[in-house]
Amino acid sequence: MPLIVQGQDPSFISTFEFGQKPFTVNELDISLTYLDESPSPDYFTTNFSLEPSSTVFYFSVGAMQDNFREKHLIGLKFDMFYKGMFGFNFDFYGGYMLNIGDRFKFGPKLDVTFLGIANKKIGEIQNNSGYIQVNDTRFYDEEVDVSFQNIWFGLKPSLFTSLKFNRSFSIYANVGYSLNASLVNINFKGDGIDDNENTSASENLNAENLTFDITYPQDIQDPKKEAKVGFNGLYFSFGVSVNIFHFFE
Repeated sequence: MPLIVQGQDPSFISTFEFGQKPFTVNELDISLTYLDESPSPDYFTTNFSLEPSSTVFYFSVGAMQDNFREKHLIGLKFDMFYKGMFGFNFDFYGGYMLNIGDRFKFGPKLDVTFLGIANKKIGEIQNNSGYIQVNDTRFYDEEVDVSFQNIWFGLKPSLFTSLKFNRSFSIYANVGYSLNASLVNINFKGDGIDDNENTSASENLNAENLTFDITYPQDIQDPKKEAKVGFNGLYFSFGVSVNIFHFFE
């Protein structure tokens, strides 16, 4: 639940949201090779494709307080989606609400995406020499999962509206614009020194021991830029909020 700092009649609300947001992916065929950094290096090679996309539907769960300092709302939410790759992001948000009567509220809201990750598994690198080393991280699994990964963070200004039916149940909507910065890398995931110790590491596409080539379309000048997933653009969502403290009254 969000941290309550000040407010009258604090209202803890669970939120469930469904919406559509930007998810721009270029249609690409990619050839990847990688040589790990252990004393006896293991070799990984694969070909994979990215399917074209412009938007994605997402589902989110979260919690908010809708009367923080009387006219403000604050909250946290966790978005999830799948479209060729699995993605999620953690957002903190705040807004200023204007009351129209006893049931309707609207006002500006700002979401801050602290972390977003989208993963597409592209294979496994085989451990043939004791351990696999990615930079300073060592993996002792027989196989280490390899994924194409995008990481992003950013801001989402929006207009928020809410209609309250009773003390325990409301519906709401958002419409806004997403502004994000992202980076792309290759992610490795497996066990560390101890069994069941989940460990991960990432490698930049410009690393000397990694080759990242786009085979379709041809003559791409900047493969790293072309492979980035875009999260900028208009988005909208609809949701329901449930006040768990008043629901059974």
